[in-house]
Amino acid sequence: MISFDRTQIEAAAALIGERTHLDALRTHLPQYFEPQVENSVSEGGSLPFRAAVFNMEQCTRVQYIIPFLQCHPQLRDLDVILANELDIGMARSGNRDTPREIAQALGMNYVFGIEFITRKAWQNGNAQGLHGNAIFSKFPLHRCKVVPLPILFDWFYMPGDPRLGMRNAIFAEAEVADGKRIGLVSVHLENRATPQERLRQMTFLLDEVERYFGDLPVLIGGDMNTNTVSGNTPGSMEELEENPQEQLRRLGDIPSLEPLMDFAARRGFSYRDCNLMNKATRRKPMPSGATVKLNLDWFFQRGLKCSQPQRVETILRMKDLENPPAHVAEFEEKELSDHDVVTVMVEC
Repeated sequence: MISFDRTQIEAAAALIGERTHLDALRTHLPQYFEPQVENSVSEGGSLPFRAAVFNMEQCTRVQYIIPFLQCHPQLRDLDVILANELDIGMARSGNRDTPREIAQALGMNYVFGIEFITRKAWQNGNAQGLHGNAIFSKFPLHRCKVVPLPILFDWFYMPGDPRLGMRNAIFAEAEVADGKRIGLVSVHLENRATPQERLRQMTFLLDEVERYFGDLPVLIGGDMNTNTVSGNTPGSMEELEENPQEQLRRLGDIPSLEPLMDFAARRGFSYRDCNLMNKATRRKPMPSGATVKLNLDWFFQRGLKCSQPQRVETILRMKDLENPPAHVAEFEEKELSDHDVVTVMVEC
């Protein structure tokens, strides 16, 4: 169980500015870099396996997300979930340890890595104030690691929501058969950045993947935040909101607008075989009450065979579920996450 005390957080925060954000964490919060791993499931996964990418939007609706994953015909047989935005000890999600709760409910192993520690830890009802990314797997997990990514936007200076930490990736080797392993990567790239800046994070990520996994086959997945605009430019999303045709054009043209896509392909990590190319995976809420449709959630693979990419909408409808628990009915027609689930079948 990852834990911190308040003095560590305050000491790290005080050092930022004098030292780099990364150095401040290494000096006062070394636990930040340690993965939380539970590896109690020895059997359960099957080949070929079905994988999902799912940004769970802070897991504030985890009591409905779990039965959704258990009871939806397209999701109940998942072997691997590459997940983003999970909370531990946040008041907004009931101060739960959401990765552990999900893993236990689904009968999966998991590794969780902290992305951010809210500066409001132990305030406003927060117990620990942690949120991050995870890999869930019915296969045993080995060599788990948290990989911090280059900082493109420093969330420590975010007005109203200051945080310690940075975007990251979670690495693990999954033992999919006797003696056979593949690399799994759950990653969350920066939204407050330009497409060219996200390419910088992707370059760093693939360098680390190649160094860490060597020649192993690798499946990468996560919220790549490929919104095709600069997340720090005021009005960029409002312009898309006002132009639905431009939204549709961009949905069908992500690779030409986000250079990280074809850069990864040139490095040997394909994406066209494992994704629906022109489907929105996120409904971004706008102050007006409208939403902007974006395609942010992707798989990349090397050395694997992928097929049957699908998108599963995360607006809960009882008719889509088989034998859900009674309490799920109270969430009918509501949004479990502002991201949909994307899935793919993977052969080794």
